[in-house]
Amino acid sequence: MEQLWEDVTCSICLDVLKDPLSIECGHNFCRGCLSAHWSQISAQGHRCPECRAPCSGDRMIPDTHVKNLAEKIAKPLQEETESATPPPQQGPGAQREPGRPVQLVHLDEEENLILDEEALSRCLEQGGVGDAPVCLVSIIGEQRRGKSFLLNYLLRCLRSPDARDGSWMGREDEPLEGFEWRADEERVTNGVWAWSQPFWVPAKSGKVAVLLVDTEGSMDIESNKETSIKLSAFSMLLSSYQILNTGCRVKDPDLEYLEMFVQVAEVVGEAYGLEPIQHLDLLVRDWSSSRVLGAQGGEQHLRQVRQKLEARSPCKHPKALEALKRSSSCCYLMPFPGERITMGSEGTLRDMGENFRESLRDYVTTLVSSASQHVQTDRHREMLTGTQLAAKIKNLSDVMKKHRFGFSSPCQMAITFHNQRVVDSARTDHAVFLREKDGLSQRMFSCLTVTPSAMAEQFVEKRRSLLKRCREEMKEPEETLLTALEEELTREANIFLETYRERYLCHLTNLGRKLGQGLILLFAAKSSFRH
Repeated sequence: MEQLWEDVTCSICLDVLKDPLSIECGHNFCRGCLSAHWSQISAQGHRCPECRAPCSGDRMIPDTHVKNLAEKIAKPLQEETESATPPPQQGPGAQREPGRPVQLVHLDEEENLILDEEALSRCLEQGGVGDAPVCLVSIIGEQRRGKSFLLNYLLRCLRSPDARDGSWMGREDEPLEGFEWRADEERVTNGVWAWSQPFWVPAKSGKVAVLLVDTEGSMDIESNKETSIKLSAFSMLLSSYQILNTGCRVKDPDLEYLEMFVQVAEVVGEAYGLEPIQHLDLLVRDWSSSRVLGAQGGEQHLRQVRQKLEARSPCKHPKALEALKRSSSCCYLMPFPGERITMGSEGTLRDMGENFRESLRDYVTTLVSSASQHVQTDRHREMLTGTQLAAKIKNLSDVMKKHRFGFSSPCQMAITFHNQRVVDSARTDHAVFLREKDGLSQRMFSCLTVTPSAMAEQFVEKRRSLLKRCREEMKEPEETLLTALEEELTREANIFLETYRERYLCHLTNLGRKLGQGLILLFAAKSSFRH
């Protein structure tokens, strides 16, 4: 059985073949694994991942014989493993209540973005996610382009990891549930939403928690630029697999938005030590310009978009072009879903056009099968846990609260993060200064050499020098921020000085007592000597 297992194992994911395809050289791979592998190295041409033989991308043949063999072998081994291994009580294998969409970020009446830290903690810090690597699949783009619709089919696929032949898509008449969506022109998603429960997928080093994130259409004409920038900043932190959802073809407005998003991502990445965009999919919906769809058509369209940008001098969207030239950026074309879907359908399979259903199945299968390869990492390629990522998101929320008008543009946002680092550095230096004085004040003779009034002067001078340094190092000094810092440092100094006065008097009293005791002993010794 173990030898046969090797014959039905995909050499890409190292798991039993799912929906196996046979290519020209005779090797077999999972449909999703092969599509993901070829889409990532499309510039090098199609080659067999195992023997490196040249292959044609349109000659992938479903292998029914290998599929049946894989199912016969996998079933008894899976049953044996499940019967021998008791289910864990916490972490990736824990039995948890069904998930639901929860709002992580919402807009208040004054257009401020408010982070729900409790909801964030439920998604990223509980149920074993806090100590695990995470893959966050996040969708951005203009409104009413089927972002929530796509996420709900991702939900179905993630809920059925062992489904074969696209059976994860559900019954023909099964209504689509999960993230709220509807087939009309009205916006549904507001702010940022996430699925409350992770989906655990196998990886070489254990298991990865996959989370799905839905972002309000940050290209919407109703949103002002500052709100779009803030939403993009949150989306960047909440994504290791970013999907830019657009319609018909990649147009100038899409590139303009991508230009802004990349600028924001670079600023946020610099501030928090992250890669700006780890993986980017351009998902083009309602494609009708050619019969070539999917990753192959997407590769052609992406090449045309890059050529169009490069032909302009100077390039109108240089950051977007740079992002689209990366090997981690792909494009996928999906056809029109059918009139039934767009005219008030419940999202059932029977209402979809056949081409759309096939494209949806292939795209979702490919994405889910590659999810474990897209965990959130820092700039040094070190994996981040859910808790580490949550801390960065909370910090971003705090910065937004302190700098209400610091996100009017990516350039202004960079200044805001710089100024915040300057203030944080001053705050840290003051804390070190305070600890040093606190340590000295606990020793009698060190304390008594500095009177309370002299110590107060030292704190005034320290505060003055820190504020001066901040003003010099800040780009466009923020008076409100400096005022808040001065008040904070003054408050900390006053609390310490009150304690210092008490210690000073206590040390002085103790010294007087010791001196008095010494005089008494001396007097007693002299009296004894006389007698």
